[in-house]
Amino acid sequence: MSTRVGGTDIETVADEPTVGVGVELVGLSMARAGVARSQMSLPEGATVVDAVERLADKHGAPVRPALLRGSRIRQDTVARRRSGSDWERISGNETLTHGDRIRFEVSD
Repeated sequence: MSTRVGGTDIETVADEPTVGVGVELVGLSMARAGVARSQMSLPEGATVVDAVERLADKHGAPVRPALLRGSRIRQDTVARRRSGSDWERISGNETLTHGDRIRFEVSD
């Protein structure tokens, strides 16, 4: 199991416009998935769920069920996007933009 704390995983898709996104898992989400942080390049128009799929491709089988149920974010898991100095809650079908930071955590 790789925690990759502070690690950078950057993949590029040739000849397609991409967006660079940072993903962070905290608390129980990190323990379930076995990864803490990752940087990735996704195709323009990618969603939060697409980021989870890429994370699973890079870090293995535990990631997907730790964060998703089917093609949706797990009911007990919250995804948040950094917005200024705050974190705003977002859904799995939210489109990501270059520079987004996404955090996953288990809700109380």
